[in-house]
This record gives sequence, structure tokens and C-alpha cells, in this order.
Amino acid sequence: MNSTERMSREILRLAGATRRSAFLNVRRLSAFYNVPEKSVQRELTKLADENRIRLSGWNGKEVRPRTEWSNNEEFWDNLPDGVPVKIELI
Repeated sequence: MNSTERMSREILRLAGATRRSAFLNVRRLSAFYNVPEKSVQRELTKLADENRIRLSGWNGKEVRPRTEWSNNEEFWDNLPDGVPVKIELI
């Protein structure tokens, strides 16, 4: 099992362990699993696309689901640095 697979399992475990939702810091996951932040973002987006998690982020005023953003790049580019994303199990 590689770092990305371990990270994906941990994301799902954390969401389930915290009553089906969790706030995760992309930068910390990146450092802990020694993978680039873009890889963490891709994995979170992939899990959301597979309908395994619901992904939301802070837009400066409120937490908005990723599906309300026009595309994935806008979602990731507009999140403030260091602010965690919210994941929920589906």
C-alpha cells in the first residue's frame, strides 16, 4: 500500500470516527504522508467524485459544498491557506 492509499484510508477513518464528519488540514496531511498538497487535493476530490465523501470548504463567509463551486480548481484556489476542509461520509 502506498502513501496515497494509506492517506485515503485515514481520511475515511477520520470521517467515520468523528460521527461521520471531520475537518482536515490539507497541508498537515501532505506533510504527514510525505505527498504534495496537490496529491491530497486530488485524492479528496476523487473520493468526493466517487460519492464516498462530501467535501466542503470555507469561502471567506461560510462553509460551502464543493458542488456549489463552478469547478474543482476554483474550489481549491479560493480556499484560504491553512484553513481545513470539511469532509462527511455519505
